[in-house]
Amino acid sequence: MIAVHLDLNTLLVCLFFGNLFTVLLVIAYRSRQSKDRTTGLFVTAKLLQLVIVLILMQEDFLGLRFTLPLNVLLSLAAGTVEAFSLLKLLGAYSGRVRTYYFSLAGLSALSLLLIYILYPDKPLHIASATLSGVLFIVYPAYILGIKGKKTPLQEMMGLLYGIVILTLLGRAALTFYTPAARNSFAPEILQTLYYIGLYLLMFLGTSGFMLLSREQSYAELERVATFDELTGILNRRSFVQRARSKIADLAKGNIPFSFLLLDIDHFKNVNDTYGHDTGDKVLGDFSRKIQGQLGDSDLFGRFGGEEFAVLLHCSDEETSGRTAEQLRRCVLDAVIDGIPMPYTVSIGIITVHSGERVPLNTLYRLSDTALYQAKQQGRNRVVRSRETLGSS
Repeated sequence: MIAVHLDLNTLLVCLFFGNLFTVLLVIAYRSRQSKDRTTGLFVTAKLLQLVIVLILMQEDFLGLRFTLPLNVLLSLAAGTVEAFSLLKLLGAYSGRVRTYYFSLAGLSALSLLLIYILYPDKPLHIASATLSGVLFIVYPAYILGIKGKKTPLQEMMGLLYGIVILTLLGRAALTFYTPAARNSFAPEILQTLYYIGLYLLMFLGTSGFMLLSREQSYAELERVATFDELTGILNRRSFVQRARSKIADLAKGNIPFSFLLLDIDHFKNVNDTYGHDTGDKVLGDFSRKIQGQLGDSDLFGRFGGEEFAVLLHCSDEETSGRTAEQLRRCVLDAVIDGIPMPYTVSIGIITVHSGERVPLNTLYRLSDTALYQAKQQGRNRVVRSRETLGSS
C-alpha cells in the first residue's frame, strides 16, 4: 500500500486560503448586487472558519488547553451560521429550525467541553466533535436530497452532502478501532479520506451556495417574466405564449376549447372611490376567485388593467357557458378587508370546435366584440360570439 503523508501545516494553510478566497470571491460576486442577510450569514461563517484555522496554526504557541475549547465554540458558531445561510437560501429556514440549531449548538458545546474535561482519551474527543459536525449538516442534506421536488443541482448537492456525512461517520467510528486514526494527522489512507471529506465540505459549501444563489436568481427572473406581480397569475406575454402552444395541441387532437375575455365592471369607480390600494386588493380577490373555479389544464392570465383572459381546455359551448356563469357569480359577494364590496364582471366567450385552427388574435378580437356587447347590454353578464370562425 502506498503511504500518504499529510503535513499538518500544509493542510491548515490550504484550508486557510480556501476559506479566504471563498470570502473574497463571494464579496466580489455580490458587490454589485443588493446586499442580503443570507449572503452576510455565509460570509460570517467563512470568517469564523478563518479564525479557527488561524488558531490551529498557532496551537503550539497558544497551548492545547486554550485552543481546543475555543475552537469547539467557534466551530459550533460557524456551523450554525452556515447552516442558517444555506437553509434561508433553500427557503427551509423557520423558527423551529432556528430553535433546533441553537439547541444543538448549546448542547454540543456543553457536552464537548465536559468530555474534554472529564475524559482525557483523545479518540473520544475526536469522535464526539466529528459527530457534532455531522448533526449540523444532516438537515441541509435531507432538504437538498430527499424532501420535496428538487432541481438536479440540489439533488447532486444532497448526494455529495451524504458522502461527506458517511466519511465523517466512518472517521468517528474508526477512531476507536484503528490505532493510527487516533492521531488527527496520522499517515494513513483513512486520514487522507477524512481530509478529502473536509475539503469537499468546504468547496461544496462554497460552490453550492453560489450555484444555489444563482439558481434562485434565475428562478426569480423567470417568475417576474412569467407572472403578474400584483395578482400572481400569468402575465399577458406568458399567457399568449402558452395559449398558442396549447391551441396548436388541441387542434391536432381534435379537442374543443373556449376562449373567454373578462373585464371587471366599473373598476375605475372602485379606484376613484376607495383608492388604488383597495383597487389592487379587488384585482387580487378577483384573480384568486377565478383561479379557484378553473381546472389544472386551463390557462388564466391578466391582459392589463382590469382585463383578464381564460382558455378552457376540452370545453364545448355547453361546458364553457356553464363555467362562464360560475365565474360571473363567484365574485358577486366579495369582501375586501372585512368590508362587503361586491363587484361584477362582464364576459365575452367564443368556442372553437374540434380540429379548427384559429389564431389567438382572432379569438381575442371576437371575444372582445362579445365583451363589448355584454357591456352595452348592461354589464354583469356573459355574451357568446356567434361569428363564423372560418370567415374571420
